[in-house]
Amino acid sequence: MSLDLNHLLYHHQLSIMQAASLPAASRAGAYRLVKHYQTRIDRLRHQMGVSSYPDWCGAAVPAGAVS
Repeated sequence: MSLDLNHLLYHHQLSIMQAASLPAASRAGAYRLVKHYQTRIDRLRHQMGVSSYPDWCGAAVPAGAVS
């Protein structure tokens, strides 16, 4: 099943909030899930040919660049 970008971004944000709420000793595994979603987001943005940020914000990351 392929997820759209908004769905991936939603789950990425949830995983960040969940990881941040865990005790320090438990965070490493939770942050692997954060990285998993970031990788999928980066891959999808590359396939779509879009950057991570709009040009007007001055921090544009070219499509396909690793964040």
